[in-house]
Amino acid sequence: MSCAILGIGSVSALGCGVESLKAGLAGSVAPLIETHKYDTVFGETAVNAYTASINGLERFLPRNALRRMDRLSQMSLLASFLAIEDGGLVLEDRARIGIVFGSGYGPMQTTFGFLDSLIDHGDKLASPTLFANSVHNALAAQATIALKINGPCLTVTSFEQTAHSVLATAMGWLHGGQVDYVLAGMGDEFCPLRGYSTAALNRGGCSGVMRPLSLDRCSHVPGEGFITFLLGKGDVDGSYCRLTAATVGRFDAAADLPHEQVFIAANGIRETAEYYRPILSLKKSVVAYASLYGGMPAGNGFDVAFAALSLRDGIVYRLEDERTATPIAADAGIDCVGFGVGGSCSIITLEGRRPVSGSKQ
Repeated sequence: MSCAILGIGSVSALGCGVESLKAGLAGSVAPLIETHKYDTVFGETAVNAYTASINGLERFLPRNALRRMDRLSQMSLLASFLAIEDGGLVLEDRARIGIVFGSGYGPMQTTFGFLDSLIDHGDKLASPTLFANSVHNALAAQATIALKINGPCLTVTSFEQTAHSVLATAMGWLHGGQVDYVLAGMGDEFCPLRGYSTAALNRGGCSGVMRPLSLDRCSHVPGEGFITFLLGKGDVDGSYCRLTAATVGRFDAAADLPHEQVFIAANGIRETAEYYRPILSLKKSVVAYASLYGGMPAGNGFDVAFAALSLRDGIVYRLEDERTATPIAADAGIDCVGFGVGGSCSIITLEGRRPVSGSKQ
């Protein structure tokens, strides 16, 4: 059984809202990339990082409600509000709406801030605010309070398979009848310690320019952002497309990719590049979009958003070398593939909306 993607909310280095994703695909907006410098045992090292823009949350929440909210929570909340707004629905029965969020790293800056307060001031004087926001579940908890949603609520973390875990859970809730709608969101944040770790591990080996399809060299650039999908049951007229499957496990390139169009979550890491090579050898149209959002465990969620836009608008953009746009049929399908270190694989499949009964589509 499938479910419908009714709305998309995005917070990324391209900006806020689904229009920022479209602008990034078309090349009219470039992602915001900032350079940070770190002193490591290998000397001073510069690290580029994709930086998300959080603009517009004050439209939905008063400023005093945001005062104690960490950056990742703000990104997830803004993406959720934008997804509901993009869907154009009036969600009346809030007990029939579920929330499932995922993050590979969780609220890193807040977690390390709490640990710093614990080290500096001891158990009795460690920051309770930082502790409350440092747990992964704080993401979904903040959303349920701000959105006044009291349906099922869950936070998952599966590193590179986070997008799969979130969407598979959402589909299960919808198909099982527990809810009528689900806000399914995923994302990660950048913080100084992550930048330092990147600098220390890369040792200058990465170019600082993301080239996800250049599998023979490191081009990893850390990224951050949050993407939220408003999902509903079945085929809904006016939706982006259908989410038809979310699978994880062993991968056979020849058998497991039924569609001609494939989006891969390659993000410039050499350790996972080898797993994408068999896909590039197939006679399929393969694209990668990590150069628009940066490297992060939950980044595959942005590939799903780009796939939904492609199916709705009938266009697939290629970014390498010269940007091109290729038409895609309204009833086509797209397989979004992501690998983690060790070869774990997830495949998220989207298909175009079925023609409405009696139409000439």
